[in-house]
Amino acid sequence: MNCFPTDNDPAEETEQPKGESTQAEETPATGEASEALPAGSSEQVAEGESPKPLTKLDRKKVEEVWEEVRGNAERPSEDFIKKAIKVDTFDGSGVLERTECKRLCESFQLRAKKNGDNFEKWEDVFQFLDKNNDGTLDFDDIKYTMTVMWLMTKDRVSLQRLNADPETA
Repeated sequence: MNCFPTDNDPAEETEQPKGESTQAEETPATGEASEALPAGSSEQVAEGESPKPLTKLDRKKVEEVWEEVRGNAERPSEDFIKKAIKVDTFDGSGVLERTECKRLCESFQLRAKKNGDNFEKWEDVFQFLDKNNDGTLDFDDIKYTMTVMWLMTKDRVSLQRLNADPETA
């Protein structure tokens, strides 16, 4: 089951047969090579502004943008998040270590790229999401990650709007 947010309504989601990947749907089929931007960069900025480096996810900004864009719409539920993060991904510690986050970070990276926000590698995404720089993502980190993935996927929100100011990151 692919529980990461898609462009489809959650009620329309169908279970993928085991072993089938949905990555082909997420990769542009233009056949053209795209020029890679530096890790943690963004093409989407307000007119006349230069992009700020993507440093850390700002949870306060996530809350503000959710209210602005989605109003009082329900956020990803705890059950949804637990389904998206396979139980066997956890090593019993209650947090996800860097290597346990690869699938989540790669999915985040693909969605960000569709909105013009680029990370060179999935490890850069992990750094962006790891609020306290402890090398793990706890449930709150994952909750905000999934919320941002919904905003990027459903509402085409750029990470520029959710990025911490470089001096406070």
